[in-house]
Amino acid sequence: MIVQSDAISEKNDSIQKLDRQRVERKKSRLRVKGVKVSDKDKIKEAIMISVQKGNYTTREIGLDIGKDHTTISRYLSEMEGDAKWGIRRDSNGSIIMSLHQQLAHEYAKLQNDRFGQLPSVQKWITYLKSAGIPARRIQYMLNIIHGISDQLMVMPETLVSHGVPIDTAKRKEMAVEYWQNFLAWFNTAYPQMQKTNTINAYRSFLSAHSVNFAHGEGKRYGLSTTPEKLGEYKEIMLTPEQIAIINRRLENESDWESWAFMNTDLHTGARAFAMASMRWDRIGLTPAFRVEQFEPKIKRGAWYLTKEGKWWVKYSTEECRGIVETARDRLPERDFMFFDDAGSDKANCLQTSYFMHKMAIRFKKIFSELDKSSWLNEKTRIYALGDGLYFNGHPLHLFRHTMAQYYLAATNWSLAYVASLGGWENTEVLNKCYGGIPEHIKAQIAKSIHVRFDALLLDTAMINRHF
Repeated sequence: MIVQSDAISEKNDSIQKLDRQRVERKKSRLRVKGVKVSDKDKIKEAIMISVQKGNYTTREIGLDIGKDHTTISRYLSEMEGDAKWGIRRDSNGSIIMSLHQQLAHEYAKLQNDRFGQLPSVQKWITYLKSAGIPARRIQYMLNIIHGISDQLMVMPETLVSHGVPIDTAKRKEMAVEYWQNFLAWFNTAYPQMQKTNTINAYRSFLSAHSVNFAHGEGKRYGLSTTPEKLGEYKEIMLTPEQIAIINRRLENESDWESWAFMNTDLHTGARAFAMASMRWDRIGLTPAFRVEQFEPKIKRGAWYLTKEGKWWVKYSTEECRGIVETARDRLPERDFMFFDDAGSDKANCLQTSYFMHKMAIRFKKIFSELDKSSWLNEKTRIYALGDGLYFNGHPLHLFRHTMAQYYLAATNWSLAYVASLGGWENTEVLNKCYGGIPEHIKAQIAKSIHVRFDALLLDTAMINRHF
């Protein structure tokens, strides 16, 4: 019996030792950036500090505090159930931010970027922020100047002679010389690409450092901001096969927001803001189907979501009616087609901007996963996706180009009708930039027209009878 009791005692000691080891191992996991902390709340505090720094996904937070993203997700689940932390997450597990927080986060990222901390760049960021330039646009412009600086292998301070005591004329001369060196490389590396965005970014950077150009002077140095190849993209579009593939994907994924955005845009040709800001009370199903979209690019005295522009009334096709009715059935019931009313024009304008950005990311990803050989041509693919540095791509504006091509063909190139439907002020821009009458159609029309000058009477009576 004594032997048995000793054995039981020894077994109990072993179990207790194992328990202590487990506790010690468990305690050893309570670390933040490799440093031991006393309890779970310390880890939760570290998570909150990370969130306040602008990290909103489990991976970002995990990298910041030295934890696996699954561990972060577990802690966030606990914090969500505790009101003191004020944590809310979306369906993807990311922290939900208010619009104000999103703006603050984006501007903070500009300041945290190492390139953005350079004195000349800091000055430029302040210059852009004072002009109300959105953070995403500023980041894009920063990337361009970063690319120019890297290509020339000089600091951005050197481009504008930041802090160097020389006169303005000399600084301009040096900035122009750097630009021309960059331009020599750019024109060789990207012979088919427009430089407008790159020029705008460079001139803005120079302007922030008091290097300016008189009207028309920039053309002399290859720094003209006038688009240099008007109509270069007039024939681009998505093919019928691509549209069918994208629609199948969106339907299979039940992504009705993206489906409604693309298909409504393919019938209305709206610019991105006009599409993203659509309201249900601006769509009429009876007696005649019509869609009203607000175009801020056209300044006509109307105001909507803090922007000046024009309400464009479009009497769209029955196919478009079917798209809109499906969207109403599939999307949540709300005032705006794509988001809930935030209660003020300013907030709704921000929501429109964020939804546009969300759609641009979504469709750029979809376009990038299409078979490369499916594109109409390489120019169309680059237009949709960009080159990753000097050109961001226009995935949403491609729908407007596509609408023009299809509707022109369907109406036997009725420029006036398509311009009125798509929101072009006149037929000139539509004809020059989006899809004029193709040469082979002009040839067909010429074959069907017969003009006899010897038989056409031009007296006043004949003119009055015909007109």
